[in-house]
Amino acid sequence: MNTIFLFLLVFGLFQSPECSKDYDHYDDEDLALSIPKDAIGVPKEFRQRILKEMNIRKRPNDVPKNRCYCNYDESICGKNMSCVKQDGAACYHAVEERYNKLEKRMETHHKWGCATLERGSGASHLTCNSWRAAHHSPKSIGCCYEGNYCNKDLNPPPYAHHKKEKELQEASELEEETEKFKNVVSGVEMYFILIAIGMIAFGVVWCSYRCCSKSGNKKQASLATQSTYFDEKSAMIEDSGSGSGQAALLQRTVRQDLTIIKTIGQGRYGEVRKALYRGSYVAVKTFYTTDEDSWKNERDVYQTNMINHENILQFVAADIWSEEDSMTKMLLITDYHELGSLSDYLCREETLTADEALRLIHSCICGIEHLHASVQGTGSFRKPEIAHRDIKSKNIIVKRPNVCCIADLGLALRYQNETILPQKFNVQVGTKRYMAPELLSNTLNPNDFSQFKMADIYSMALVMWEVVIRVEVNTCDDVSTVDETSPDHSASSGIGESVNSSDLKAKPYVPPFDGTVHNDPSFDEMREVVCERKVRPPPDPAWRNVPALFKLSRLMEDSWHEHPKVRHTALKLKKETTKLIEMIDRQKQPQGKKSFHQQDSGLVESATNRYAS
Repeated sequence: MNTIFLFLLVFGLFQSPECSKDYDHYDDEDLALSIPKDAIGVPKEFRQRILKEMNIRKRPNDVPKNRCYCNYDESICGKNMSCVKQDGAACYHAVEERYNKLEKRMETHHKWGCATLERGSGASHLTCNSWRAAHHSPKSIGCCYEGNYCNKDLNPPPYAHHKKEKELQEASELEEETEKFKNVVSGVEMYFILIAIGMIAFGVVWCSYRCCSKSGNKKQASLATQSTYFDEKSAMIEDSGSGSGQAALLQRTVRQDLTIIKTIGQGRYGEVRKALYRGSYVAVKTFYTTDEDSWKNERDVYQTNMINHENILQFVAADIWSEEDSMTKMLLITDYHELGSLSDYLCREETLTADEALRLIHSCICGIEHLHASVQGTGSFRKPEIAHRDIKSKNIIVKRPNVCCIADLGLALRYQNETILPQKFNVQVGTKRYMAPELLSNTLNPNDFSQFKMADIYSMALVMWEVVIRVEVNTCDDVSTVDETSPDHSASSGIGESVNSSDLKAKPYVPPFDGTVHNDPSFDEMREVVCERKVRPPPDPAWRNVPALFKLSRLMEDSWHEHPKVRHTALKLKKETTKLIEMIDRQKQPQGKKSFHQQDSGLVESATNRYAS
């Protein structure tokens, strides 16, 4: 029998090169950075299929903001070295390092073009984030959404898994030697196959004979011996050291790849630190052991299907780490944005224009709308409805000027398969200053998930007021007097008389209800102010002179109404703020020129912006 296994082993070794030729284990990894042909124009061989697609999806709108620099052949890029992307899709610049066997050196290959518009997300998240995955050769890709050939000067992020030139050269030489070896062995291969088949046949006959001759004398092993054997085997398989009770390989933890730089914030859950993770800056949120449930919930929400969105903070990894002092710490790692929270951004000395304020508010609402919406993906993939439950300016991150993203999902609830997850939760949670009246009065129905979403809208209305109060009205180019006889104006509440905007300055940043309640108000204090006295943050009289701000103040009033059913949905606010931005753009741009059109938020960060330091 040993002879049989020896020949089988030799046979398997000779067959392995052919197997490797049929299947490259790096193929699946490299697919993450492959750009599909139908993502860059309309190639000839895919023309019929693409034309059918365009009957379902809108034809690319050939405007400057949808044009990308392209260096493929004329059938894709045309003679003007450009392609037209779908609204909301990205322009890309892909780069790859390849080893030139003839020149014995590394060569850098660049590709520019238009990325595909992914269904279910309205953007190009999978393509633009594929640089994070490991690849056989050094690859990376950078994206931008602004159009106007924004990818021409775009630098992709550093390679996530860079191989040195010497290693690639050695791999290439090894591949050449393998090919030579295969040519030498191919003549002998059939000889060993015939010997192996003959030995297998002989082994089967021999085993049958031995089994028949010993069937009468065979004795069963004792129960004690069997028990010991299975106990030892179970221990070898199941004890992985992970505590999961299943077979698992010991993996390198995320914490070992982190280089902590500095502490940038501290809150009720723990602290936030800036760190370096595999060549990129990240934010590391450390939870106290008493907040393990919050860490688990936020991790689960970030890992929900189709949660990725440009206006939701990008999740990187989660880990549990024990320091040298035996203290267990739970880590949540996300993208790092140097501008900090919206609260910090508003505290700067610089004031805002009406256009900047509207775009900040619009991007926040786009993130909330994506959380609140239920999205059906391919097959069984479905994004459930999610309620944040702690919307405030400190839980909103400014990715770059005019663009925000929603963060801190530790208190979030998911509505999946007609069930609220997690099943055990406290209704009265969040920041008391931003709590909706139904939460303060404890009248919210926990079985009606829509009421949790309406509580988010109330909190977002207070954030809208925080942003708009920092607008320097006299610097706006679109200041005009509101018609005093208009129905909207006469029906407004608390707007006051018009004033001379040239004498007005933006007010310093203040949180909602500043001066009305203490810095750390209690439930009773907030309930008295919000529920009984029905106090809301006061509007600035100067907003009447700017039509966009005046209409935005009306949206605020509706959104912080005491009755949840009166408030607008996030989708409604998204559409209305889009109209207000278009209103300001029309006043700034020459007549007839369209400057704002959005698929999701209309404001998307380039893939390389997160590396700015």
